[in-house]
Amino acid sequence: MINTKYVREHLAEIRETLKNRGSSFPLDELLSADEKWRKLKTEYQALQFKRNKASLEVSAAKKKGQDIKEMVSALAQLKDQMEGLESEIPKYEEKIDSLVWNIPNVLDKAVPIGTPPEANKILKIKGDPKRKSGPNHEEILTKLGLLDVERAAKTAGSRFYYLRGDLVLLEQSLLRYALDKLSKKGYTPVLPPFMLRKKYYRGVAPLGVFEDALYRISEAKEVSGMKDAEHLDDELFLISTAEHPLASMHAEELFSGADLPLKYAGISPSFRREAGSHGKDTKGIFRVHQFDKVEQFIYCRQEDEKKYFDELLANSEEILQELDIPYRLVLLCSGDTGHQMSKTIDFECWFPGQGDYRELGSCSSAGTWQSMRLDIKYDDKNERRYASTLNNTAISAQRTLACLVENYVSKDGSIEVPEVLVPYMGKSRITG
Repeated sequence: MINTKYVREHLAEIRETLKNRGSSFPLDELLSADEKWRKLKTEYQALQFKRNKASLEVSAAKKKGQDIKEMVSALAQLKDQMEGLESEIPKYEEKIDSLVWNIPNVLDKAVPIGTPPEANKILKIKGDPKRKSGPNHEEILTKLGLLDVERAAKTAGSRFYYLRGDLVLLEQSLLRYALDKLSKKGYTPVLPPFMLRKKYYRGVAPLGVFEDALYRISEAKEVSGMKDAEHLDDELFLISTAEHPLASMHAEELFSGADLPLKYAGISPSFRREAGSHGKDTKGIFRVHQFDKVEQFIYCRQEDEKKYFDELLANSEEILQELDIPYRLVLLCSGDTGHQMSKTIDFECWFPGQGDYRELGSCSSAGTWQSMRLDIKYDDKNERRYASTLNNTAISAQRTLACLVENYVSKDGSIEVPEVLVPYMGKSRITG
């Protein structure tokens, strides 16, 4: 499990990572609290030893009929000292717990050092845009009667939507296409819970950083006058990606090294508050509070991490090439790499309506950051090691729809269906 022992043993690389990330994480505050806690624990254990010894001496003296008044008084003083420490120690434990669970992941050595976007590194550009500019997807879809954001704003709030008609079928076609492709590659399809307990959410993501983006949906409560036992211990959150319940699925489990890798294709809705976004990102269905995804997820041995990172990225490239969407791969710099990830490559696709490449998904390695917090291990030649976890977006449906619509719209306003999706759609053109 993640603890201060790990922090002390990896102090130099953690300090370097925090510097390179530009992180304000209070490492010295954590170390100071840990030092004080360990000192108090040592004092408590010493007092406990003295009390136990004194208790035996009092019992022995009492049996001999000796005067034990002073001995009992000294024993009471020891008890008072212990009670004082018993009230002090938990304060430091709480502080350490709140800090250590939010410590950022150590960065991979391949990550460029700097701040975005200047320090992000473009690794590859693939495909020529069919059109350099054009209407945005909201204009196109609204004219066809396939998207209604006004009524969604009325019934649910901003950045929600109603998809209609053939756009619904296109969205479902995208998801099934990605699921079929990954299934053929040996990934097990998984429909996970759409809610996750807080104790597991803090294992897969830093709640101190990330919680404001989540929808909290349950707290301890009374139902029909009786306690709802299932919800007493942990709050529940709607998942923001299938990655999180997939990472939690094997919490507190031990594998044989021969069992790895485990490869999953999770399909689920995702719920995010997306606070702070503005401007063109809030138009249409590019950045919304609810969207559907197929997520790739792998547990592997530590030495195989790079191999499966490359495999996940290749899967996404294959999907983008079959959809015939121009894209580029961008290695994120230290200032742009997610808190829980050691390395991330974004795949950005061409949006004619914005005249720019925009992120459709990302391929990331968390190394052992998640498995250490969730206690997921495997046996390796009689040694127990934490598994490496990796994730990658196969399809983020709403953003991909927006991208396809802008790239595949015809002069008459109809939308050509990508060839690879025609068997799922049963038609090659959407006319409204």
